[in-house]
Amino acid sequence: MNLPLLAYKRVPFLDPDGATLVIIGPNWSGAAFKMDLRQNPGDTGTAILSITGATAGSQGISATYDAAYAYVDAQGQPATAPATKVMIQIDEATIEGLDLGTPTDKPLVLHYDLHITPSGEPKRVYCEGTFTIKPGVTI
Repeated sequence: MNLPLLAYKRVPFLDPDGATLVIIGPNWSGAAFKMDLRQNPGDTGTAILSITGATAGSQGISATYDAAYAYVDAQGQPATAPATKVMIQIDEATIEGLDLGTPTDKPLVLHYDLHITPSGEPKRVYCEGTFTIKPGVTI
């Protein structure tokens, strides 16, 4: 699944509702997570940033299971289902440390993919896409 992500310099990358993405169905709260940011897909050198599983509230990837997650279905109707809420957190200091390049008023477009390895199952790429960091204005 292609999922473009957008971050801003000078603030943390953290979804205010507590979930960057929601996976309806399985309980993957105990899964292993890994996400790299790279200049281009296929790069094999050291990642610009690499994050892994972490406890909620700290930089990394955390997941919680909600047995009755409320959402709106494809027909626009309220529904509930079991779901894993996955939170990707990148702290402000980490984003500040990434060079935006030249010119500095242009967004930095990186690439990522998110690996999830549920307990007892094979590793999979759950989503991928661009990770754009906008330079922002307020300091």
